[in-house]
Amino acid sequence: MTAGIEEVKVLESGLKLFLRGGKCLQFEDCWLRDHCRCTSCYHESTFQRAQHILDIPESKIVSASSKESNLYVKWEDGHQSVYDIKFLSQFDYDEWNERRTLKPVLWNGPEVVQKLTKIPVEKFLGSVDGARIVFQNLLDYGVALIDGVEPTTSATQVVCEALGGIQHTLFGGMWEFTTRADHADTAYTNIPLAVHNDNTYFTEAAGLQILHCLEHSNGIGGETILVDGFYGALKMKEASPEDYDFLTKFHVEAEYIEEGHHQKYCAPVIRVNSDTNKLEQIRFNVYDRAPMAFADSKQCRSYYRSLRNLARYYQDPANQWKFKLIPGTVMAMDNFRVLHGRTGFSGHRVLSGCYVSRSDWLDKARTLRLIE
Repeated sequence: MTAGIEEVKVLESGLKLFLRGGKCLQFEDCWLRDHCRCTSCYHESTFQRAQHILDIPESKIVSASSKESNLYVKWEDGHQSVYDIKFLSQFDYDEWNERRTLKPVLWNGPEVVQKLTKIPVEKFLGSVDGARIVFQNLLDYGVALIDGVEPTTSATQVVCEALGGIQHTLFGGMWEFTTRADHADTAYTNIPLAVHNDNTYFTEAAGLQILHCLEHSNGIGGETILVDGFYGALKMKEASPEDYDFLTKFHVEAEYIEEGHHQKYCAPVIRVNSDTNKLEQIRFNVYDRAPMAFADSKQCRSYYRSLRNLARYYQDPANQWKFKLIPGTVMAMDNFRVLHGRTGFSGHRVLSGCYVSRSDWLDKARTLRLIE
């Protein structure tokens, strides 16, 4: 932003800036002092403050003036600050909040396949443009497909590292799974899996789940099923606002038990941002629900009614995208948003993949300047 300052007005508790073009910004004195960018207040090389919050003086503004693109502030304790208007202009609250809010593109059923751009692995790994397309697909639709990957765990690992890095859990880092019961999880069978989010029993569920079918021989079935969890939640909100509200507030407990491990976590099935009321996470898993006690009969019945109502949207074939994962195609999905499942299968089927933490894949998206 290149707008200059037309007028500076010092207030009792801060100041107001009138910018060319009609925009007005107001800042509290405590905020301005906290964001002073002089060398004694800020380490420019590390992008970190130089003072503890208890050491920042609670000082009043004596005077303020502007010249070209800078704001100059003098404080009653003698300190002087200089601010670039480009920096200050970032903190208009409405615009700041809007920039920080992710904007998922809702989808239902196989229509999403027309929107996704399948990227060759060489383009994803070898170019910024390829990486931007993959991460934009994840931000928009919660799914990305990368093609031409050698059907080996080592080749899959290279893709996983580029998607943000491998998150180690009780299941390991990179994993291969078949019908061999390596863990106490229904995924290690050949029976159908209803759509669900993984890791509802973790304090923070994995951000991405990455899957690559390395082999499926001498059998049929095993189609992947994906559902946009945000779409289903918002459709339920339209039809059953009381149930939606219940699932945004009531803490559902989930757990995972196997020898040497007992994971447990309790949180709402639908998480919304308290400032924007936008959806942030779905933690829906019919398999991982722990036994719970309820405060009264109303709460108990609300629990079952609301979960069943939400499940109907997720189990509706019209809302599901069903397709066959084949060797060579790596699928990454946003585990905070997209539910996944599979049809039953026969034969020898081997999948490879891993989890990526949400912090790590969003870190990649920010470095690509796709989000703030």
